[in-house]
Amino acid sequence: MAIEFEIALENLYKAFSKYPLNSRIEGCPCCVSGADKATLHSKALRNLEDDDLSKYAFKAMTTFGDVSDFKHFLPRILELLSRDKLSVDTFVMLGKLKYGNWDSWPKPEQAAIKRFLREWWNLYINQHNSGYFEAEILIEINKLLGDLAWMLSIWNLDIESVGFVKFVELIKFDHKNISRSKGRFKEFPALDSDVLKKWIAANSAKLEDGFNFYEIKDIEIA
Repeated sequence: MAIEFEIALENLYKAFSKYPLNSRIEGCPCCVSGADKATLHSKALRNLEDDDLSKYAFKAMTTFGDVSDFKHFLPRILELLSRDKLSVDTFVMLGKLKYGNWDSWPKPEQAAIKRFLREWWNLYINQHNSGYFEAEILIEINKLLGDLAWMLSIWNLDIESVGFVKFVELIKFDHKNISRSKGRFKEFPALDSDVLKKWIAANSAKLEDGFNFYEIKDIEIA
């Protein structure tokens, strides 16, 4: 699983490698300084970290750089985001793709992004023990892939799995929001809300088995 993620990541870098680092990246003079611009040229792309990229990532294409600039930095931005090493919110960064009209980009670029998002989701939901379920990842990746049924189909609900714990957290923190289309699920498509609610209901019997399993092993989860 982790191997497939790394392959998809390398494929992403390859797909966007034709977009060079521009010697001059334009920015709004009111909110982008010369130092901000210089920081983007201070290291090789794969060596840029949150402190180097977060300001640019937040302002990309609105007040800092154009689509070509964004495409240059996109693989590193998505890498840091998926590894939980970028301080910019997931909904902001994945929303940049829609802002940049990514669905009109060349097909190989779209394919590389979709492949990466699929492998990120698979790794996150089934292997990445983040400590709590981040609904934003589900919501924002679903917006881009438009394939909630697939996203749910690969969600491992074996009681001893990371996926099962995330299932419990989804219900604990978001069931009311999903049911009432509120909070983080306010803009979730109605059809997808129905799919998600039916999936939760179909798997709800696992909760009692999970309680019996974790009652002694991990009382907090129980």
